[in-house]
Amino acid sequence: MWRRDGDRALVDCNRAYASALDATRELALLEGRELTPIGSGQEPAIPCAGMATDTDRCNARRHVVIGGSRRLLDLTELPCSDGGAIGFALDRTDVETVETELRRHVGAHAEVLESIGAAIAIYGADQRLKFFNAAFAVLWGLEAEWLAAAPSFGDVLERLRERRRIPEHADFRAFKRERLQLFTSLIHRQQELLHLPDDRTLLLSISPHPLGGLTFIYENVTDRLALERSCNTLTQVRRATLDNLFEAVAVYGSDGRLKLHNPAYLKIWGLSQDDVAGEPHIGEIVDKMRAFLDNGGNWAAMKQEVIAKVTTHAATSSPLHRSDGSMLQVATVPLPDGNVLLTYLDVTDTARVERALRERNEALETAGRLKSEFIANVSHELRTSLNAVIGFSEILANRYFGALNPRQLDYSHSILGSARLLLRLINDILDLATIEAGYMVLETGRIDVFAMLEAVLSLTHERARSCDLEIDLRCPPEIGVIEGDERRLKQALFNLISNAIKFTPPGGAIRVEAARHEDELLLTVADTGVGISPADQARVFEKVERGVRQSGAGLGLSLVKSLIELHGGTIVIEAASGQGTRITCRLPVTQPASLAPGASQFRAEARALTAPAS
Repeated sequence: MWRRDGDRALVDCNRAYASALDATRELALLEGRELTPIGSGQEPAIPCAGMATDTDRCNARRHVVIGGSRRLLDLTELPCSDGGAIGFALDRTDVETVETELRRHVGAHAEVLESIGAAIAIYGADQRLKFFNAAFAVLWGLEAEWLAAAPSFGDVLERLRERRRIPEHADFRAFKRERLQLFTSLIHRQQELLHLPDDRTLLLSISPHPLGGLTFIYENVTDRLALERSCNTLTQVRRATLDNLFEAVAVYGSDGRLKLHNPAYLKIWGLSQDDVAGEPHIGEIVDKMRAFLDNGGNWAAMKQEVIAKVTTHAATSSPLHRSDGSMLQVATVPLPDGNVLLTYLDVTDTARVERALRERNEALETAGRLKSEFIANVSHELRTSLNAVIGFSEILANRYFGALNPRQLDYSHSILGSARLLLRLINDILDLATIEAGYMVLETGRIDVFAMLEAVLSLTHERARSCDLEIDLRCPPEIGVIEGDERRLKQALFNLISNAIKFTPPGGAIRVEAARHEDELLLTVADTGVGISPADQARVFEKVERGVRQSGAGLGLSLVKSLIELHGGTIVIEAASGQGTRITCRLPVTQPASLAPGASQFRAEARALTAPAS
């Protein structure tokens, strides 16, 4: 504090004044030092010094260096009745520091609000707009200049209504009145959803401002709500799918507790909703499954084994035989979130059918072996007997042990011919049985087609000549080769030509043709015989079918069809009564890797069955 006389000269001061000037009280008074000396380049300490009247009160705020520090002082002088004045100075440095810090915080707060993606508007206690960020102007499509003019909250609502930016209200005045009442009644934050006319959805949060007024925060939640709806729909679809699965499904968490299950899981283990309520631990669930799992062994060890499948997080799949005789296929699948998915499928019926099929297959294999053994035995016995008959007939016919009279010689030739015919018939029967049993194995190789046809015709030429028939071969020598079993193809061609000889009257002709067509070889045997009526063509390949002129079992064409089909080919017949017959075999030029349907263990038996008689 200090005091001045009527001439405004310093006449008294306190110790704080002198200390501020870094002087003693006496020195300060003697030299008349001022807190802000006149002539120092600054304004006087008191602007009205030397000019104040008796009623003047002068105030000023000055920055002064005191003790080496810059301080802010509020200076005041009051006139006295003697014409002098009394002055005092208050240090406002702390207030200035607080105000500066406050301004800095307010600025930083404004920057933060500006950077937030949500639209923010702050209205003061007078209901006028004090702050808004750029997102607020963009959201509502309002001009920043108009907003900077601090419009009232009511004016903002009116403009938004005019531009149809806010939801429609039947009574807008009542809505506006309710909003304005929030400035005096709102205590706690409130939130609501705004469904805008442009199909956007906003989450509005209204909070009281610490300095009075309200803070409005608008967040666009359109995409979030759409995502939530999509997620909820997907969850419901998955839940419905899970509930309607035939498989029993359960999900256990990393803590071993049941997180998810479907009704089939409860049904397959005989559990109730109370048994699985509250996310029970796998140990509790296993205890309730004991009636299905306990087979009289070490229950504690079995329980730990079941629990280990859930806690080891390893993908497994194994059958589970339950004590009630049923069988489950159990699979564990570790999930990305650390949980484990368990699936249970009741395969009891499947296992029974599989077991029955396996037993039936074993029985069929046994029957097949017995059949092959029977065929082999019959083949051996019949061929042995026929070989003896044929051998002795040839001895008699060739007169190795003496001459025979004409009748005896004729009988010998008849016996020899009948025995050879019977041997060929037996061979055909055995071949058909072998093919039907699936045991015949083709010994494929490269076949010269022209050479094969010449060899077959050489075998049948003498017989055709004896029947007064002419055989003509139409095949170019350069026709090439095919893949197949040459012995079986010769057998098929021999049977076709023999059949043509059998049903062609004397003086007729037989034509054998071969031609290539793309990836196929066409082998044709045509005759001028009695032909086949359309009604009989469907039955000509049956195993016991025979023509009207000949007697005996007709196995030749049936065997031909089987051999051609075994090569992957087809056979076509063209015939009419009295107009001859034309049979065409279509064979692939190359054979697939495996044509034999029989198992490898029967190949030796098949070779034994199809071996020619010695």
